[in-house]
Amino acid sequence: MRTTLVFAALLCASACRSTADPVLALEPAKKVLARVDGEPISAAAYQAWLADTFGAKQRQEYIGIWLLEREASRRAITVSREQIDAALAKLWESWIKERLNGDPAALDAELERQGHDRESYARWYYWEKRRELLAKALIHDERVVSEENLLRRFEQIYGPGGVATKLRLLVLTRARLALELSRDPGARTLTAGELDERLMQKALDLCKRAQDGEPFEALVRAESNDLAVRKDGGVLGDAQWRLRGAALVRAAESAPIGVVMPPVPNSSGVDIFEVLERTTTRLEDVREALLQELSAAPPSLEELSALDQRLRSQARIEMD
Repeated sequence: MRTTLVFAALLCASACRSTADPVLALEPAKKVLARVDGEPISAAAYQAWLADTFGAKQRQEYIGIWLLEREASRRAITVSREQIDAALAKLWESWIKERLNGDPAALDAELERQGHDRESYARWYYWEKRRELLAKALIHDERVVSEENLLRRFEQIYGPGGVATKLRLLVLTRARLALELSRDPGARTLTAGELDERLMQKALDLCKRAQDGEPFEALVRAESNDLAVRKDGGVLGDAQWRLRGAALVRAAESAPIGVVMPPVPNSSGVDIFEVLERTTTRLEDVREALLQELSAAPPSLEELSALDQRLRSQARIEMD
């Protein structure tokens, strides 16, 4: 439905044709939509029907496209037909590979399912991709990376203060222990305090086994209640283990490397860990690379919305 409406908006707006129109100058005018028994169906009549049918919402969308084209023209920003054609070819290639089991012949049926043939989809895609590429170029042209955003990205990649810490973690949960105990028909139900004591004792026993020389990785794979952690041998980066609570963060930041540390309680159970490595990176050493990455990042929804609102606020728009 969205495909039809957007395409309809572009067609209906072309009824207000002007030689100064930055959008309509891109494509030749069509005077005849189709012929039935040799009689022409007027493209202008079709456009008027679309305008009456789809109304103000689509006119507003077209005005947004028109403003985008005008701003790009003023800044000498262009998008070529070749860029769009290459993007469309890549899109269809991915559909064939991922949706259509590698069968190119199935593409026409897929397009028909969406209400298109190759020609009509290419026309719709031309406008959608052109709008996307122009907006991206305009935003990149004026984007300024703030120090706040630079620091945020720096710490996302390199850890707080540029210190990235990798842990091996063994997770014990209260829920898993309660489940194991419930399988014994003769066992009584433990209180929350008793469960915590039993869980901590198990954690201390595992620490003792590690201190006595049993490989900690083997213990993680055999004893951790978190299956994802067990599969990867318990290795976690900053972005993962820091989510497990302030107590673990404090313990890990001060722990020596390569030592299995005492158990750390949390809201759901107990964690046992060792620090595998710490890597320190200076912001100045990666500043330029981060600036380039952030400058070239795809526009966010907030940036796209802000661009549209700014172009509208700077124009005097009068609806006839």
